[in-house]
Amino acid sequence: MTGFLAVSVTLILLTLLFAYQLPSRIPVFPGTHFEESIPSTHKAPISIQEILRLLYAPLKFSPNTPAFTDDDGKVYRLPENQVYDTKLGKKVCILDLETRPLDKKDQLMHDGDYSWKDLDYLSGGVLNHYTYAMIHGYDYKFIRAASFKDRHNTWIKPSSIANVLKEYKFVIFLDADAAFHQMHIPIEWLLNYWQITPDISLAMALDPAGPPGTNDDRFNRTLSNTGFIVAQQSDRTQEILRAWHECPDDVRYDNCSQWKDPLFHEQSAFGEFVRYDYEDYLKEIPCTEANGYPGTLCKGVFVRHYWYGKHRVANDFSNSTMQAITAPLQKMFLDHHKQIVQEQTKNEIV
Repeated sequence: MTGFLAVSVTLILLTLLFAYQLPSRIPVFPGTHFEESIPSTHKAPISIQEILRLLYAPLKFSPNTPAFTDDDGKVYRLPENQVYDTKLGKKVCILDLETRPLDKKDQLMHDGDYSWKDLDYLSGGVLNHYTYAMIHGYDYKFIRAASFKDRHNTWIKPSSIANVLKEYKFVIFLDADAAFHQMHIPIEWLLNYWQITPDISLAMALDPAGPPGTNDDRFNRTLSNTGFIVAQQSDRTQEILRAWHECPDDVRYDNCSQWKDPLFHEQSAFGEFVRYDYEDYLKEIPCTEANGYPGTLCKGVFVRHYWYGKHRVANDFSNSTMQAITAPLQKMFLDHHKQIVQEQTKNEIV
């Protein structure tokens, strides 16, 4: 399906979608398995998942697309030695973790009238992650974890990731205030770009390098930010996650319990202790590529993390979606400009 026909079909599907006439055939929580192929015939109305696939099809990268150019014109090229040639599909799980119910009027779990413009940033982030999984055919899970009694709730990350990872090759975790900025770029491309080889257990983006004592450990080394984590299944990965989870018990690491509640909780514990035992199995991603957002020290080229101004998460999702919607419109306009554009040589009524 190419050219005008493809654009026309996309526009028809979008019209149906935004008229809310298409029921989704996919559950949201707690776990969803997506099929990779789109059937050519339908016994039931086309699903939102299928609409998203068609919408992003002209924009999507393959795992081996040679390069990506960002909004500032900087080119990010794949290295010669690539790890993945094909899609991983259901071997990848996009993961959200929460202890909060998210059932207030302006949140995703509220059983009542839905209003995008009133949605809070937590829900906007979750929808970004869920949509990204649908676009690329990954699995998605939302874990509502129990709250801790003796430490900050961000400590749910190591144990939850370890448990979910047993069913997958990769688990991609994001905080609710983090978002996939380039919705058309699949995880496989990023794994190739970041060189997440089979020996890598965990990959995280670095924090911005600030004044001493800001985002660094006791050795003045910049911390890795746990708002975006790529976890690859292996016995070693499970060992690392267990060491991290048990760090505040002060058995393996003396005085790790100091990070039960003070900032940055599990992130500080990982940076101060755990990473020094497993250097060969960890990948530090440049801050500007998977952390921060424009206007900060790290612009978040592929993944953005809105530590401040969290309301921008929903705006980022809106802009990414509008790019996919308006790209075929712009192409359609150009393809038919001869029929659309009429020159008026004299500004008079004839």
